[in-house]
Amino acid sequence: MRKTTAIVLIFAAALVCRADTTTTWRDAQGRVQGTMTTDRYGKTTYRDSMGRVQGTKTTDNYGKTTYRDAQGRVQATETTDNYGKTTYRDSMGRTQGTMTTDRYGKTTWRDAQGRVQGTATTDRYGKTTYRDSMGRVQGTKTVK
Repeated sequence: MRKTTAIVLIFAAALVCRADTTTTWRDAQGRVQGTMTTDRYGKTTYRDSMGRVQGTKTTDNYGKTTYRDAQGRVQATETTDNYGKTTYRDSMGRTQGTMTTDRYGKTTWRDAQGRVQGTATTDRYGKTTYRDSMGRVQGTKTVK
C-alpha cells in the first residue's frame, strides 16, 4: 500500500511541476516575430508579435498532428514514418512537402517535388539558425 501511494504521489508531483514551454522566433535583425507556447497537455498555441492567437497544434494518440487556425478550422496535418521522415499535407490531404533530419542534426525541408526549400541547424547553446535553399540566414529561434 505504501509503495503504491508513493508512486502516485511522485507521478502527481511530476504533473504539477511540468510547466508550459515558450519559444520565441526572431528575424535576421533580431526582432520578435512570434511565439509558440506548449501547455502540459501537449497543445501548442502560436501567437504573432502582438500576442494574438494565430493557430494551434495538437497530436492524437496515433502520432498525427493537426494544425488549426484561430477559428479552429483544420489547415494542415503532418505524419512521421518509422524512419523519421515527416510528410506535410494540406487540409484536402494533398502532399505539400517533407522534412528529414540527418544524423548530424541538420534538418532539411523539401517541397512536394523534392526540391530543397531550407535547412536548420542548432548550436550547442540551443540557438537554431534557419537558412533558405541558397544557404542565406533567414532567422533564428531560441528556446527558454
